[in-house]
Amino acid sequence: MKYLLFCIFLMPVAMMAQDCNLKKGQDAITSKPTLSTGFIDLQGNTLSVDISSKEIDFFFVLTGPAVKCLDEETEITMVYEGGKLKQQFKNYGSLNCDGIFHLIFKNSAYTNSQLQRLSAKKIVSIQFTTTNSPKPYIISLLPDQQTMLQNTISCVIKEAKTVL
Repeated sequence: MKYLLFCIFLMPVAMMAQDCNLKKGQDAITSKPTLSTGFIDLQGNTLSVDISSKEIDFFFVLTGPAVKCLDEETEITMVYEGGKLKQQFKNYGSLNCDGIFHLIFKNSAYTNSQLQRLSAKKIVSIQFTTTNSPKPYIISLLPDQQTMLQNTISCVIKEAKTVL
């Protein structure tokens, strides 16, 4: 009976460990291992997080009609639950008219505090501000997408150290 209760109490821990399913790959140039979340749908837009030994790349592909060309001065603002806490980042990609935005963090043995904050609170909306558009392009996330994104970022943080 004790063993049965022990197994029942361990079941939630085992289920949480299985949520982190990243696709493994290999860098074509360096032959080092890489990880990827694959493409995640965010209200018609997509996000893929790619992890290498040097960086963690949040790769957004925006499909909205308001999105035109994104340049180096395009900014992204993450609005957290409650609406008072916000975090801004700049585009690390080059000029493109395909709606491609790169948010890059250095991969190291210690987790970047900005990346840690992304996993600590739920993100309710993501705003893209471009120099050629007066209004920001806003992706408002549904509650299940907020939870999924938070879990994905936590998983990325945990697994990023395995490819160093």
